[in-house]
Parts: sequence; C-alpha cells; structure tokens
Amino acid sequence: MSGQRVHRRLLSVAAATVSITVGALALAGCSDDSGEATAKGRDLTALQCPMVETEQNGLDQYRPAKNAFDTAELLGLELAEAREKAARHNCEIIVSREDDKSRPVPIEIDPTRIYVYIAHGVVSQIEGVGGGL
Repeated sequence: MSGQRVHRRLLSVAAATVSITVGALALAGCSDDSGEATAKGRDLTALQCPMVETEQNGLDQYRPAKNAFDTAELLGLELAEAREKAARHNCEIIVSREDDKSRPVPIEIDPTRIYVYIAHGVVSQIEGVGGGL
C-alpha cells in the first residue's frame, strides 16, 4: 500500500514537472505581433572595436569601449571607406589577407586594431579584433 502512495506521488511530481517545462517552452517561443521573435540586449557574438582592458578575478580581460561599434558594419565597404569608419571609433584596420594572399601583420595585442580580409578592394571578412598570437 505504501508503495502505491509513493508511486502516485512520483507520478504527480513528474506531471507537474512536465507541465512547468511545457509552459516555459511555450513562453520562450512567444513573439510580437509580426510573428518574429524579438531579442533584447546587445549581440554577445559581435566583434566590437575598440576594446578596453579590464581586470576581473586577477585576469586581464577586454570589454567593448563606450564608443565601440560592431565591426560587421565594415563588410562590403571599400577599404578607404572602412578605414574612415573605423577611425571615427579610434580603430585601425589591418589587412591580413588580400585577394587570397596573406600579408604580414603586427603580432602584439592592440584592442584598437581590426584585422580584415579584402577581396577586390572590398572588406569581405572580419578576422578579429586585437591581434596577438
């Protein structure tokens, strides 16, 4: 008899867990009237420049500066135009690959450098920000 009580109790707990999980999944899929989900906050995967050095837990780390911009905005721009845009944010463009040929680049860390690939004079890929090996 006590085994049946335990079994019923486990079933009710399992049912409640499934109900909560289904409700949470339904809320996660909510969207605005347009049918598209809306994201809030900044894109944590964006490569931003410039970066500023911070110390957390005794380790040197970098975070976007107040005037940082998403370097993806440079994609498709002519090199001169991309350099102008980067300069407005105190950043410098370093071409690390041009028309499928690698170029020598500085190896020291500089959080104001944007490393890019160029194809036919146009920024085709953002390799990274900051440099270093």
